[in-house]
Amino acid sequence: MLDEDAVRGLVGDMWRLKQHERPALDEIYEYMLGRRGLPRVPDGAEREIEDLAKLSLKNVLPLVRDAFAQNLSVVGYRSALARENDAGWKTWQANRMDARQCEVYRPAITYGASYVVVSKDEEKGSLWRPRSPRQLLAVYEDPQSDEWPQYAFEMFIDNSDAKSRRRAVLYDDTHMYPIDLGDVQHQVAGMDPNSIDFQRTMGAAVVGDPVAHGAEYCPVIRFSNGRDADDVIVGEIAPLLVLQRALNSTNFDAATVSRFGAFPQRVITGWSSTSSDVMEASARRVWAFDDPEVKTSSLAAADLSQYEVRLTLMLEFIATVAQVSPSKLNPKLSHVSADALAAAEANEQRKTQGKRDLFGEAWEQVFRCSAQISGDADGSADESAEVVWRDTEVRSFAAVVDGISKLAGVGVPLEELVDLIPGATQQKIKAFKDGIRRNKVNSLVDAMRPVQAGSGQQSAPETGLAGSAVTQ
Repeated sequence: MLDEDAVRGLVGDMWRLKQHERPALDEIYEYMLGRRGLPRVPDGAEREIEDLAKLSLKNVLPLVRDAFAQNLSVVGYRSALARENDAGWKTWQANRMDARQCEVYRPAITYGASYVVVSKDEEKGSLWRPRSPRQLLAVYEDPQSDEWPQYAFEMFIDNSDAKSRRRAVLYDDTHMYPIDLGDVQHQVAGMDPNSIDFQRTMGAAVVGDPVAHGAEYCPVIRFSNGRDADDVIVGEIAPLLVLQRALNSTNFDAATVSRFGAFPQRVITGWSSTSSDVMEASARRVWAFDDPEVKTSSLAAADLSQYEVRLTLMLEFIATVAQVSPSKLNPKLSHVSADALAAAEANEQRKTQGKRDLFGEAWEQVFRCSAQISGDADGSADESAEVVWRDTEVRSFAAVVDGISKLAGVGVPLEELVDLIPGATQQKIKAFKDGIRRNKVNSLVDAMRPVQAGSGQQSAPETGLAGSAVTQ
């Protein structure tokens, strides 16, 4: 257990580490909100040009994130031969993770990593709190191979009693150390990551009593979007920032030409007047000038099709780099057949499967940590259990039914195939399996009943082995 001086010193060191990665995270965050990447306009440009630059934002980065996040949904946690979910699934339901699991996937895909903090809870057994890397910093002795961090430091806003206070928690392998950093409205300047006032804020902070979290390791689980031996963490958005900026610039060019050159331009040489006269002349169908030196001409309207082609090619290139289906970025492909969409989504599904493998291992860590904190005898969940992902691959319903029928025809139990039905919810799948089991039992009972001689009716036996078997 750390003393107060050690906690303050460690928090200061971790804050300095966080300053190095925070600018890159903030850049991605602002790109996702559309605050960065807008085209630059020359100094002194007209207000109309500046407005066009702001309106030319064509942000596709959230679409790339959602293309993967929407295909990630855990619907169960059990071993391959189990008919029911593992006991740890009750903790999943108690933490409402059916709806909240997207809070883990979205920051992981956006920044490259996200975290789930597990802590003890009297009602739920354990409490799961998703955190983005902008909220939490975890340090590892060996980031490539370590399963659990050495220390973790999180910051959040506590709005209890309608008062916003900045709070932090430091975690090690035995305890969690709560820290009160003061009111938000009084400490905004001090919490700026580039401000040295944070040291003064930390000096005035109140370090609470350590609390044993109940785990044998730091109870913070990292969800990695992609692993790389050099960079360790690889996100989906950072490689697309330059392409997003280029897309916005091209769209700005198209918007400028559309505003000022999409209609024929009338040109008058040798004549000038007030702006009201010019506007009045522009609205006329027939112009007449007394001065014979005045000449009029017309310039053809600009061709916008080249910009449309350019934007389409750029969207397709971004989809290729991100490995998502072009239909997610280009709505013109939304009306193609299901088979064509399935072919276009092949790369996306392969990449999504890789994310499921990484996230699935992390979820199993969460279940094991949760079992230990909640007080299981051995502190671990079923080692053979694994998360079950919802199948979101685009297939026609007829093709799925045909495949299920063929598998059932060669002896695969139908009960094991209902998970393949597209669009079926977890409750519906359970209802299907319960119905299949009831039908099996009814068929077995009917087969064990003897047929009365001379009639097609069945009756229950009075005595004998068959009656004993039915009773069993």
